[in-house]
Amino acid sequence: MRKVVLLLLIGFVYSCSDEVQIPEIIQPCQTVAASFASDITSNSARLNWCGTVNEAGECLPVTGVAWTASWGTPGFDPDAGTIINTTMTSANINLLSSQTTYEFYVKSDCDLANNEWFGPVAFTTSCPAPTDLGATDITQTTALLTWMPGGSEIAWEVKFGLTGFNLEEADAFATGNNSQYPVTNLQPNSEYEFYVRANCNAVTDGDQTGSFSAFSGPYRFATCLPPLNLVYDTVTQNSVSVDWDSNSQTTWEVSYGEAATFTPETGTIVTVNNSNFTANGLCPSTEYAFAVRTLCSTTTQSPWLGFGGNVITPALGYTGMYTYEEIGNTDELIFGDSATVDIVSVSDTERSITVKYLANLDVMNTQPTMTFNFTLNCDGTITVTDDQDTNFNCGGDNVLLGQGMATPTAYNLVDDTTIDIRFVEDTGSIMCVNAPLSEVVIRLTKL
Repeated sequence: MRKVVLLLLIGFVYSCSDEVQIPEIIQPCQTVAASFASDITSNSARLNWCGTVNEAGECLPVTGVAWTASWGTPGFDPDAGTIINTTMTSANINLLSSQTTYEFYVKSDCDLANNEWFGPVAFTTSCPAPTDLGATDITQTTALLTWMPGGSEIAWEVKFGLTGFNLEEADAFATGNNSQYPVTNLQPNSEYEFYVRANCNAVTDGDQTGSFSAFSGPYRFATCLPPLNLVYDTVTQNSVSVDWDSNSQTTWEVSYGEAATFTPETGTIVTVNNSNFTANGLCPSTEYAFAVRTLCSTTTQSPWLGFGGNVITPALGYTGMYTYEEIGNTDELIFGDSATVDIVSVSDTERSITVKYLANLDVMNTQPTMTFNFTLNCDGTITVTDDQDTNFNCGGDNVLLGQGMATPTAYNLVDDTTIDIRFVEDTGSIMCVNAPLSEVVIRLTKL
């Protein structure tokens, strides 16, 4: 009897268990309501999608969902495309080909059978933007705007105005198949800028409708008359003179520097009120570049113009016999009693000169031959490495030529055959009471 009751209880339990079993609920995958491409350029685009769209047609993103996007050329299999996994509702893609159509699909990252790709959505990349913007033939009221095609496009659209104009609100001017555009009725002595974009159509039409590249720009220019006929004038070992025609202007900036690293913006810049300029303190055997621009106001300038190439300063080349005179000296001659000196060594690299001469030294009734070496610095100063114990005597005492009693301080390469060297004499010596002058200029002139 007990066995029968037990069996009946077991059967009842199993019967109740079957009645309360809850089936598994399978949640659907997050669907995609819409997708589109934006920020399309010649080689990139932004893929966008949303989970819902409101009554106003606005795309509403969904958070907390992982997404998978796939893109490729038309007709591609989304399972075999370029895959992007992200938790965002957009993705940027790059390295696209210009003027090419692409497609993309998107779905939530869900492994259920009801998860299907949404798409395809097609988009076409634009043509490349123009390059090398410029402005030529500038007058006070006109200019010719120029650019280079970025690809195979043959039509463009230009927008221009005073610097800082609103690009979105400005009028667009179709250029047809010309990669330049003349502008007129500009304001004198004012700064302008322009933008240009390409029409990506293969042919032009009256309205130039169709897709466009991104705008290139701004390129800035000023209706400030540039100088004309720029030329190099006089070139010496340590100076260069340049000239230009004023073009009815009165103020300019000149920029110059060693050609290897020169740009007008970073060179040595000097403001002048004459249509010529001389740069001093240059180095021999060195290549220099020069540029000049007109200043119309504190904020308006013409473009920088170069001088049609660089210029190389001549080598020192000072060797051989030289006569010399001392200007301003009433004491002993610095380079001895002889009427000539011999420049025996010149280094363009180190800009050093070695002078050989008969010293004014009364040693056993002889005049020994002496040498004196000094370096011509590019700024016009002179450097002596150490004291050279040879010079004139002063009341019986030998004094130092160099960093001592007679020191060269500056030089001027007057021309290809003449050097002026300025010395400072120390008149504080008790033995040099008859040498009141503190500065002497020695002029060496090639025979």
